[in-house]
Amino acid sequence: MNGAPKINRAGLDFGLLIIVLFTLSNFGYGFETLDPNYTIPGVITDSNTVFTIPSVAKPDYGVSFVDSTFGTRVTRIVGDSNTSVSWEGPPSGSGTWGLDARHHYSKDQPWNADGTLIAIQNNGTAGDLYLDGHTYKPRYKQYSGKKDDRWHPKLPNVRINVNGTTLEWVDVTTGTRLRTWTLPFSATFGPSEGNPSFDGRFVVLSTSNASSACVVDMDPQPPLDPYPYKRIGPVYTGVYSPDSNVTFDWVSVSPSGKYCVATYGGVTSHLRVFDINPDTLVISPRPMPADSLECYCHLDTTQGWIYHLSHADMTLNPFDSNEDVIVGQIRSQTYCPWTNKEGVALGGVVMVRLKDNKVIRGTIPGNEAQPHHISTRDYYRPGWAYASYYTSTGKRFTGEVIAVKLDGSGTVERYVHHHSYWSGIYRAEVHPVPSPDGRRVIFASDWYVNCGSGCGTTTNFQDYVMETTPVGDLTHSGSVDMIDLAKFADNWLSTDCITPDWCSGADLDTSGSVSFQDLKRLTDNWLGE
Repeated sequence: MNGAPKINRAGLDFGLLIIVLFTLSNFGYGFETLDPNYTIPGVITDSNTVFTIPSVAKPDYGVSFVDSTFGTRVTRIVGDSNTSVSWEGPPSGSGTWGLDARHHYSKDQPWNADGTLIAIQNNGTAGDLYLDGHTYKPRYKQYSGKKDDRWHPKLPNVRINVNGTTLEWVDVTTGTRLRTWTLPFSATFGPSEGNPSFDGRFVVLSTSNASSACVVDMDPQPPLDPYPYKRIGPVYTGVYSPDSNVTFDWVSVSPSGKYCVATYGGVTSHLRVFDINPDTLVISPRPMPADSLECYCHLDTTQGWIYHLSHADMTLNPFDSNEDVIVGQIRSQTYCPWTNKEGVALGGVVMVRLKDNKVIRGTIPGNEAQPHHISTRDYYRPGWAYASYYTSTGKRFTGEVIAVKLDGSGTVERYVHHHSYWSGIYRAEVHPVPSPDGRRVIFASDWYVNCGSGCGTTTNFQDYVMETTPVGDLTHSGSVDMIDLAKFADNWLSTDCITPDWCSGADLDTSGSVSFQDLKRLTDNWLGE
């Protein structure tokens, strides 16, 4: 009939799609292990060009901008000091952000096992918080009794907490103690730089004065009795240091659980590898080849000393049969040679195989700025290490955060300028950490350099996240797909979108509402990487 109303078929089709997608809106997150040779689409892999750091004003809380050099998105995920912050819980609550609101350290993964939460330290009245791992909205306040803790690498809501003589697994969403152990001494996690093995089974804990250590098997496997059988190794006290400094700077189990690695304090510092006996959990020095590469005074290789690196992290190398390796910053030539046993010149980032002290090039030398901290917390993107660099005008990687491929090729990915000035200010150090799948990087900055008229201050340390994922990838999976559209549908026509959540990220243009303008931005990247 001529008088019949006309139907907006496009609107109807989208409305029906939204109804269908509501069934997917609570779909869980997680990660798939990437191929070691996978390169993130669109990132800069040219390792030779020297980039000038652009002048960029410090971004507002929850507002993203695109790094003009690298094309990545950068978001500040914590608020201004003394401003209010509330969290959902349960229990819910509120407080303030502090001047120091950032993650802990480069080798401490702030994202949990499935990427749904981020652990943030905060010296405001709110205290330490757990943010939503995708929208960065505060979710929970720290649990009672939190001390030196790490995320369990496989169990999403579980923190492995060391509190005096107690080791425990805690569900941060409820505060429930899931497992507990009584330790033979008052312990720390490293101190501060230790980690569990990649499967979450083993930890090496040190005494609070860092003079001794022991191994704990937190999840015994057959033929051993399962938990609550408590399997704790004997205390290792046979310390030896070339500087007569008898304490560890840090100690940790290796990713495979086969080795214990320690750095001793002192003027020169030294790395040392120990075997962990799988039957008794006894720690003993691992002899290295007599002709292996050493630093400073050619230490006794039979006692486990290896080529020393600074600000290093450990991982499994998929290009070398998943051998345990440590990746770090090369030391001064005053202490360590800059050519390995095979005659290969070493760059600023270097890798050492733990079983035999084989030294392998990471970056290629030549007009390279000095790297600072290295992180290999990208569990699901094996074969890559992430590094921050000092600002050195005219040099490659100046003021950047990059990733280095661990196959000795010198291949890199370049992501972001960090804009931080940290001379003598520890908490202003960048300490980059990749997300478990390596597609995002969290980093700290005081945003005090190359900032034009919008600079931060050298007393305000805040966290930022760099994202390589396309606009519309609400789950940060690497592509815009049906799950992202489902999350978008769940927020369709919302009009109360505010920082930092922006309606679960669906308000893509941060206008305050989810509309067809946002839908267009999402569909522009549909099924794209």
